[in-house]
Amino acid sequence: MKEKSIEIKVGALVVVCLVLLVGFIIVLGDVRGSGGFRIPIDYETASDIKPGAPVKIAGVPSGKVKSIEYWGGRKDPTSGRRVVVRVWVDVEQEKGKTLHENAQFYISTQGILGEKYIEVDPGTFERPVIKPEVAQVGMPPLRMEILGQQLTKFSGALTRILENNEKVVNDLLVHADQTVLDTKKTVNDADKLILDNRDAVKRLIDRLDTTGDKIDRLVSTMEHAIGDGKQIKRTLANVERVSAKVDDAAEPVLSDAKAVTKNIRKLSEKLRDQPTSEVLLGDRGHGKVLGVIDRVDGALQKADKAVDDVQAVTENARKGRGTVGGLLMDNELFMDLKLLLKDLKRHPWKFIWRE
Repeated sequence: MKEKSIEIKVGALVVVCLVLLVGFIIVLGDVRGSGGFRIPIDYETASDIKPGAPVKIAGVPSGKVKSIEYWGGRKDPTSGRRVVVRVWVDVEQEKGKTLHENAQFYISTQGILGEKYIEVDPGTFERPVIKPEVAQVGMPPLRMEILGQQLTKFSGALTRILENNEKVVNDLLVHADQTVLDTKKTVNDADKLILDNRDAVKRLIDRLDTTGDKIDRLVSTMEHAIGDGKQIKRTLANVERVSAKVDDAAEPVLSDAKAVTKNIRKLSEKLRDQPTSEVLLGDRGHGKVLGVIDRVDGALQKADKAVDDVQAVTENARKGRGTVGGLLMDNELFMDLKLLLKDLKRHPWKFIWRE
């Protein structure tokens, strides 16, 4: 009977231990029964994240990292994007439906030991919800070793600059100290100047107050003189009416002036391109004028020819050529004619009767 009782106690103890073990596994492993919203996330580096790492949405535990695949730059046939590392995560179904297209997936560090996990920013609520099994692009993590190397390089370069320019840096510090001292001295001198001339500063302030009062009174006087502005409005209205009348009266004059200017411009263009007579008389009148000019020119040519003939006859007569020349230049023939004429005067019947 005692042996049977001991076996029962040992069995109960084993069952309790198994229950506690399962409870510890569930609590420590953050095991959840609800999942099924699988999301592939593409990273440039896995940053030492491991399968089973937690996934948190807005800081709330929501799932686990299921697997990590190294693609090595292979192109994804669905998105056409080259992938280095693809991390598959499994989040709770309800929480997965709150992730939007502009959600951000970070690889972060938690705890003292620096355990890696994936932090998810769900994005803006106005954007559409992401679909499961559709690859998302993760934000590259901050790599402390690379940052440390860059800081080391920067500090080394800064140290070399300071070592190579030690004198320049010392001069800058000396000048900075001197500038601070000069500024302090200037402030002290200004304070001393104000303290030494307190009465003058007070009088200046009083004068400024007085001037301000005068300006206020001047403004009040102007406001009183202007009143509600009706007189100014009436004056402006009269000016507008007068200007409108002037515009109405000037418009015909301007139109006529524009027309005259246009005609003068046309006439000047014609005078530049055509003869003046053709522009002034027209085509028909210009033709008549040209005909008259041609006739006058012909008459003048004939007159010139007649004058040339007369000159030739006169020249021949002067030289004794021809009948007229012979009569004028031959004395014997002239005397015979003279005697003949005398004879005819004495005996006129000789015209009728010949012996």
